[in-house]
Amino acid sequence: MFGYVRPLKPELLMREFARYKSIYCGICKQIGHDYGQLPRMGVNYDLTMLAVLLLSLSEQQPADEMAGCILNPLTKRPIAGSGEVLDLCAGLTVLFAWYKAADDVADDRSFSGLIAKIALKRSYRRAADRFPAYDRWIASAMNDLKQLEAGAPDPAAGKVFDSLLSRIFAQAAVLVCEDEPVRQAVGLLGGCLGHWIYLMDAIDDWARDCNNGSWNPYGGLDLNTARATAGEKLADLELEMDRTAALLPYRRDSGLVANIIILGLPDTRERILRGEKPARL
Repeated sequence: MFGYVRPLKPELLMREFARYKSIYCGICKQIGHDYGQLPRMGVNYDLTMLAVLLLSLSEQQPADEMAGCILNPLTKRPIAGSGEVLDLCAGLTVLFAWYKAADDVADDRSFSGLIAKIALKRSYRRAADRFPAYDRWIASAMNDLKQLEAGAPDPAAGKVFDSLLSRIFAQAAVLVCEDEPVRQAVGLLGGCLGHWIYLMDAIDDWARDCNNGSWNPYGGLDLNTARATAGEKLADLELEMDRTAALLPYRRDSGLVANIIILGLPDTRERILRGEKPARL
C-alpha cells in the first residue's frame, strides 16, 4: 500500500483524531507483537482506513490502553487493543510491504527493495501462514499486473487493484457484519479505493517512471494530459465511494469515515496533481 488514504486533519474533531491515532498505533503495536519490530516501519494510512471502516460497523470494539509509542516511549497515549480487525490489518500490512519490496526489486533492481525483501522474509512467511487466502489474492494480483506491464501503457491496469481490494474488504467485513448486502457494499467501497490508490500512485510516480524507463499506466501521455485524465477518473471514484459509504450502517465513527472519503481523498488528489506530497498528520 502507498499511504495516500488519510483524513484531512484540520477538519477533524479532537476526539476523531484521537480515535484515528489510537487505531493507527494499535495496528503498529500489533505488528510488533505478531511479527517483530522491523515490520512496524510498514504501517500505513491505507490499511488504517480499512480498520477504521470495519470498527465503525462493529458492535465489538477493542479497549483502548494507555501505552507509549516505540518512537516516544515516555509519553502515554490511548492505543487500540488487540482484536480480529487489528490482527488482520497488521498481517495485511506485512504482506503488502513484502510484495511491494519484491515488486521494487523486479522493476528497478532496487537495492533498498532487496534489503527490505530480505529483512521482511520471516515476517512475511508468518503473515502468509496466518492469512493464506489474502496472500494468494495479493500474489495473483501482482502476477496479473506484471503481465499487463509487459504491454503498452494502460490505465485500465487499475482494475486489478480494484478487484484485489474489493475482495479483501468484502472478506474482511465478515469479521464485523453478518449482512451480505453490507459486506458487498464494503467490497464495492474497497474496490473503488483500490482503483483510486493505484491511479494516484501512477501519477505520483509519473516523472520517475518516465525518467527511468519504467512502465507507467499513463506513460503514453505527457504529464499535463496524464494529470487531467487521472484527475477526472479519481474524482469519479471519490464520488462513487461517497455514495456507497453513505449507505453503510455505522455504529460509530461515521464522521471520521466521512472525513477521509469526502475531504481527505480529494485533498490528497489535488496535492498530488499539483506535484506536491500529501499533508502530514
